Amino acid sequence: MESLLMAISYTSLAAPLTQKFAEFTATGTFTSPANVTTVEVLLVAGGGGGGGVAGNLAGAGGGGGGGQVVKKFLTVTASTAYTITIGAGGAGTTGTAQGSNGGNSSFGSLLICGGGGGGGTWNGTTAGLSGNAGTNAYGGGNSVGPQQAQGYSGVGTAGGGSSGGASDNQYPAQGGAGAGGGVGSVGATSGVGVYTTSCGPGLYGFGAGGIAGAAYGNPFAGKNSDSNSGNGGMGAAGATGVTAGGNGGSGYCIISYWS
Repeated sequence: MESLLMAISYTSLAAPLTQKFAEFTATGTFTSPANVTTVEVLLVAGGGGGGGVAGNLAGAGGGGGGGQVVKKFLTVTASTAYTITIGAGGAGTTGTAQGSNGGNSSFGSLLICGGGGGGGTWNGTTAGLSGNAGTNAYGGGNSVGPQQAQGYSGVGTAGGGSSGGASDNQYPAQGGAGAGGGVGSVGATSGVGVYTTSCGPGLYGFGAGGIAGAAYGNPFAGKNSDSNSGNGGMGAAGATGVTAGGNGGSGYCIISYWS
């Protein structure tokens, strides 16, 4: 009996997929490859600036709130360009104005993370600012921090950048630490700490609240947070002159996909 052998060719099988990454430390454009319809995104908004002090040795500024931090899968259209916006860190300020809010970060219109709120000012009556609202994201809080002597840390609900810490003008003074920007579920609060100079916790190493200023007869300006950290700026400590809070850290984005 004659047997028939069939040759099978594997040359037409597709090449294996490999994981690739696209990192953004400044605003730019991500173009999804032709075979990609799902990406995983870690997106961080800018942190809020720390509150300052003017002419008050006993004053202490609140730390800026951490920018919202979100990690999630997004459905994209293949071969399509998306603008990746990286939010700027909020400016630390002096005197009777709160620190500036951090800028929002976004992946096109699919995901927007809210910037952290600015820290409260030296006079003890001005709370930290609310963080910016995010869309299609759940993360740090966006409620205003309490107005308390020996400023409490910022506390917020889910849905945007976290609030900045309150300020204080009693000696020895401690401003409130900024709330952390990273919380993973709706309704949760962001990082909290009372009577403390420690910062609110972040998420995935980003979006920590700014450290509060503390006046113990040793005036100093608040330190700036690192670029692309999303951390809040440090609050200033009391001074006879004008002392500025630190700037918040700018945002960040990293995109992972298989192609």
